[in-house]
Amino acid sequence: MKKAIVKAVLSAVGLVALGGCAQYNVAGQFEDTGQAFYGTVSVFGSGSGSIAVASADGALTCTGHSALTERPSFSDTAGAKGVATAQCTDGTSFKVDFIQTTSSGGYGQGISSTGSVVKLFFDTSKAVAEGKLDHTRLDQLVK
Repeated sequence: MKKAIVKAVLSAVGLVALGGCAQYNVAGQFEDTGQAFYGTVSVFGSGSGSIAVASADGALTCTGHSALTERPSFSDTAGAKGVATAQCTDGTSFKVDFIQTTSSGGYGQGISSTGSVVKLFFDTSKAVAEGKLDHTRLDQLVK
């Protein structure tokens, strides 16, 4: 009986947490130029959200929307899939499909309006998101 009550309370807490807002740090790059960008993506309980990123020097900024397209469970975010679109100050735009691989983050890949592959990583930890991008960039140098 106690286990059932604890399980019900934890499920309710999970639903309340999902009903709020989750914010993730983003680190990504445009593959054709190698230009990196950093910022945040916020996801609201409804599954919709916003994305705001900028180049390290601030010369390029991109803002847009994100939306979950698949949520495998109400109590766990791992496995959720979605799409993010953004418009940038230089006139380009991009669309990225993403998957949340762990409860704290995941990755995405898509294409820009100029045909460049766009890759990004997101995580609740800024250091983790940026570290995954750095690792990918080093792998590209070695190839």
